[in-house]
Amino acid sequence: MKFILNNNNIIHFNTVESTNDLAEKILLEKKPEEFTVITTDFQLKGRGVGKNMWESEPSKNILMSMILYPHFLDPANQFMLNKVASLAVSDTLEDMLNRADIKIKWPNDVYVENKKIAGILSRNMITGNEFSTCIVGIGLNVNQVQFSSHLPDPVSMARISCSVFDRNQVLIHLINRIYDYYQKLKSADYERIDNKYLSLLLNYQSPALFQSGKEVFEGIIIGVDSFGLLMVNVGNEIRKFNMKEIKLLTKSTNHENC
Repeated sequence: MKFILNNNNIIHFNTVESTNDLAEKILLEKKPEEFTVITTDFQLKGRGVGKNMWESEPSKNILMSMILYPHFLDPANQFMLNKVASLAVSDTLEDMLNRADIKIKWPNDVYVENKKIAGILSRNMITGNEFSTCIVGIGLNVNQVQFSSHLPDPVSMARISCSVFDRNQVLIHLINRIYDYYQKLKSADYERIDNKYLSLLLNYQSPALFQSGKEVFEGIIIGVDSFGLLMVNVGNEIRKFNMKEIKLLTKSTNHENC
């Protein structure tokens, strides 16, 4: 199903501090239409998870936040929104790059060739026992080809394909993919979302090295629970971790510049 955009759906700014922060301010002033998207060419304070920053060269990438009102969703299932966003980004990349090596790295990243191409940062607002609002923030590397040396394994659509993309076309494609998966979520099609998510989950059902604090150990990812905790089989024990407690140690593949 294609989502029909109108002039009120996309609000674009040349420069903002953070599209997620701006979406939150807009919500305090009024209740915009669901699927309203805030985009920008450049973020002064683009954020990743925790204290991480999201680097983006001006006018090269997609920096966006979408406003959703998932009143139908039980707050206990809020990680489903993260799955929806991750799958939408993955499908967009698969469609536009024609590649099958796209993976979701739990909890908030999308990888191609073991390199990070997108990050997702959602803010869920819950009132009492009901979902109020979700702001889905997405940073997707599109046309940037040079990155700071301190960043761990970044890549972009342009570096992978040696082509320049129309950012508006990528954005509209991404919005429609979010809309499609959101409708599946609305109709409680959790099984299809979960199965697709697990099929793309990096190192799912494969032995991998992890680090938790000072401990380095081998384990097998067996899934993600409803609260978004990573489930890892370590020996004969299933252990659960939140995003601050575990790090997946992966080997990267060098990619030549175009």
